[in-house]
Amino acid sequence: MVDIYHQLTWTLCQDHLESIDSLTIPLRDIQRYIDHVHQFTSLSSVKFSILISEYNREYGHGRYTFDPTCGIEETERDRFFGGMVEFVRQHTFIHKNVLRNVAVPRSGELYRTDQHSTPDVYYAIQSLLPSFQNLRSITTGKIELLARPTDTTPGLLESITVLPHSGNLQPEEISELLSKHPSFLPRYRSLKHLTTKTLGPDMFQWAVQEKKKQKEAEEQEGIVDRHLSSWQHGHHTNDLVSLQSIRISNNQSSPLGQELNDIAFAFSDSLEEWSVEDNFGLYEESVEEEKGEYDDDDDDDDDEDDHASRITYGQGWDLPRLRSLSFEGFGWRLHFDMDALERSRTLESLTMHDDMIIYWLWDIRPWSVVSLPHLKKLDLKGSPALHFNMDSLHQSPCLEELTMKMTPLPDDDNGYCQYRISSLDGLEYDSDTEGVEDHESSGMSGPSQQYRLIGGRPRFTWDWHPSNLRKLDLVAVFAFMFDFRWLQHLPNLQSLRLDISSPVKTPCRRHIPLKDLLRREPQQASNEGGSGEFISDRYISLPKLALIELNGDWIFGEKVMDTLCMAVAPNLSSFIYNSRYEELSLKECIALSRKMPRLKKMQLRTYPSWEDFYRLGLKPEDSVQYEQLVKGVVFVIGGRKYYLASISKR
Repeated sequence: MVDIYHQLTWTLCQDHLESIDSLTIPLRDIQRYIDHVHQFTSLSSVKFSILISEYNREYGHGRYTFDPTCGIEETERDRFFGGMVEFVRQHTFIHKNVLRNVAVPRSGELYRTDQHSTPDVYYAIQSLLPSFQNLRSITTGKIELLARPTDTTPGLLESITVLPHSGNLQPEEISELLSKHPSFLPRYRSLKHLTTKTLGPDMFQWAVQEKKKQKEAEEQEGIVDRHLSSWQHGHHTNDLVSLQSIRISNNQSSPLGQELNDIAFAFSDSLEEWSVEDNFGLYEESVEEEKGEYDDDDDDDDDEDDHASRITYGQGWDLPRLRSLSFEGFGWRLHFDMDALERSRTLESLTMHDDMIIYWLWDIRPWSVVSLPHLKKLDLKGSPALHFNMDSLHQSPCLEELTMKMTPLPDDDNGYCQYRISSLDGLEYDSDTEGVEDHESSGMSGPSQQYRLIGGRPRFTWDWHPSNLRKLDLVAVFAFMFDFRWLQHLPNLQSLRLDISSPVKTPCRRHIPLKDLLRREPQQASNEGGSGEFISDRYISLPKLALIELNGDWIFGEKVMDTLCMAVAPNLSSFIYNSRYEELSLKECIALSRKMPRLKKMQLRTYPSWEDFYRLGLKPEDSVQYEQLVKGVVFVIGGRKYYLASISKR
C-alpha cells in the first residue's frame, strides 16, 4: 500500500518537475527526489513527511498514525536526517534564492540518534535558505527561522518570542537549539521585543561588550552625557540593539544573576518593560547549595526561614526609561535594591512576587523609602509585600491599583484559599491615634485603632491619601490591619477586596464596627491651640465603588451591612461575602438586595436547606427564563447560581 502511494506520488509529478511550486516528499523515497533535484527549478516550498504506519503496521490496524513509539530504526532515521539536509543543500546551490520554505516532520516522529538531533536538522536546513524578507516577528512555531542567514544592518525584525511552547519543537529542543546557537540575538539589529528562557549567564555578554566599546568611543570623542546626546531629541544611537521590552524566565538549577545585570547595563537607555520569572528555587537541592553564595546578609540574628534562599536584585541598575517592572520568584525570597527604583523615575507599574508562607512579624526588615511619582500600579506578594516600606506610598500620588498579599497555605478549605496571619503579639497601638473601640474586651479580634510594629518596622497607619486609587486588593495580614475609616480618602475607589481567610485551627477574625464607617471631619483649633478630627453623623460615601468582596471571618451585623451596601457604596453592583460565620441570614441578604437598584450579583458562603430556597423564592439558574437572567440579581450560593422567582427586585 505504501509503495503504491510513493509510486503514485512520483508518477503524478515526474513529468512536471520544472513547474512544481510546492511539494510533499515522502522521506522513505527521498533519494529519488535528490537524484532529480536539478529539475525542480520553480520549487519554493517543500514538506518532508513520514507515514508512520509503514514502520509500525500493527499499530492502529494499518491506519496512518503519529504514534511516537513507532519502530523506525536508527539507521533509517539517520538516512532521513541526512536526506533532508542534502536535498535542501543541493537545491539551494543549483537554484539560488528559489526555495524559501521547508517543513520537517514533528520532532516526536523522528527522535534523535547518535549522530543527529531534530534541532540540529532544523538549524542545518534553515541556514541553507535565503534570508527572510519583510518579517517583523518570530514566534515559537517558527523559531527555526532564527537560523536563517542575515546581514548585520538594521532590518524589519522587531520581535522574537520563544515562549510559550508551540510548533514542531518540544520545549527542551528549543532550549537545545538556542543554546547551541546563541549568536542569533546580535544579528537582529532592529530587535525591540524579546521573550525567552535564559540561555546561560553569558546570554547578553555581546550587548555588554558593544555598549562598553561605544562608551569608550564616546569618551574619546568627548561626549560627556550619553542620555542627553542620544535621547533628548527623541532618538537613540543606531549602532546598538535597543531592546524596549524583555520577558525572561528560568527553570534551571541556578538563579538568574549575570543575565539580569547585563540586561540592565546593556539596554539601560532603551528598556521600558521588563518581566522576570525565576523558578530556580523549585529545585530543593539547588536551594541548599546556593544559599550561602547568594544570601548577602551576614547578620547573625537573621531569623528568616531557613528553607529558602534570599537574593537581592537591582544593585547598580540605572533604568531611566523603565515604565513597567515585574519580578516573580518561586522557592526563594526576593529582595530588591530600592535605589534602582529611585533612579527609575518613569516607573508606572511595579510587580514583585515570591511564594513566602512562613514568616514572623519581627522578621520584617523594611526597605528604604522610595519616591515613585508616576506609579499607577503596585502589586506585591510574599516577602516584597512585607518588606516594602509603606511610607513610600506618601510619594506615589498617581497610584490607581494597590495589591498586597501573601501566598496561600497548601491546604484549602473546600476550595477557599487560606492564609497564615501572624497574631497581634508584636504590635502596639499607635500612640498618635485616638482609639475608637476596644474589641478585645468583647471577645472579638481586630484593630479599630491604627497599629504599628514595634522596633521601627513598617507602619500600618493608613495616613496617606491616594485620591486616584481605583482598585484595592489586600490579603492576609494586610487585610487584617485595614482601617475602614481610611475609605473616606478614596473618592475614586471602584473595587475593594479584603481577604483574611485563615485555617479553622488558627482562626483570624475581624469585627467591623459601625463607627468606622462614619466620616471624620477636621476640627477647628481651640483657644488652647489644639486641633484634630471629630466623628460626624454622616457616613462615608463612595459613589464609584461597584465591587465589595470580603473573604474570611469578617464579623458584622445587619446594620453594618445595610450601611456598607447602601450608604457607603450606593451604586454597588457586586457584593461577595465568604465567611464561615453566618451573622447574616439569607433572608436578610435577599431583603437588602431589593433595596439596591444597581445590584447584579450577591455571593454568600452559606448552605441553606432546599426548604429555605423554596420559601425565599430562589430558583436555580437552569430553571429561570432568559428575561429573568438579564434583569434579575444572581445569588451565588454554595458555588451554584440562583435567581429570585420574581423578575422585579422590588
